[in-house]
Amino acid sequence: MNTVSCFSRTLLTLGAVAACVTLGGCGTRSESLPKSVVQAFEQAFNQDDLNATLALFDDDAQILPERGPAITGREGIAEFLKDQMTPVVSFNTEADMSLIRSDIAIEQGHYRVRDVRRGSDVEEGKYLHVWRNRGEGWKLYRVMYSTDRATPTTVSIAQAPEQETIG
Repeated sequence: MNTVSCFSRTLLTLGAVAACVTLGGCGTRSESLPKSVVQAFEQAFNQDDLNATLALFDDDAQILPERGPAITGREGIAEFLKDQMTPVVSFNTEADMSLIRSDIAIEQGHYRVRDVRRGSDVEEGKYLHVWRNRGEGWKLYRVMYSTDRATPTTVSIAQAPEQETIG
């Protein structure tokens, strides 16, 4: 299913997390993102509202897929999301942690993609959202997902055909 495979996203490297958490000049105050911010993406996506979902992204946002190049900017993100939104799939997130340092916030959690027609989960994994606030509220700056389910691999054990030798 295209929707499921495109939600499989890569893990954030420890270096990126460390850079966001230890940003110089971020102050000593640490708090969590409001629940309304954490749930905004899931709600807009599940309502198949492309405009509301796009409004959550910063102008220079990126989606960093597990396989493939980064999806950059509003136009690229709009094209990517158009292919993902469908009323037959629900996308559910649960934040395990969020941390704010000045104008950068990190939200880490786990997700589940559910086929609502069948009532069964089709994918689960972990996610990381990096949010940025430039005075106009929190906007998604980087988005990453990583499935916990292994990609099926098919291996053939049939013998290769013999090649003719010239000579």
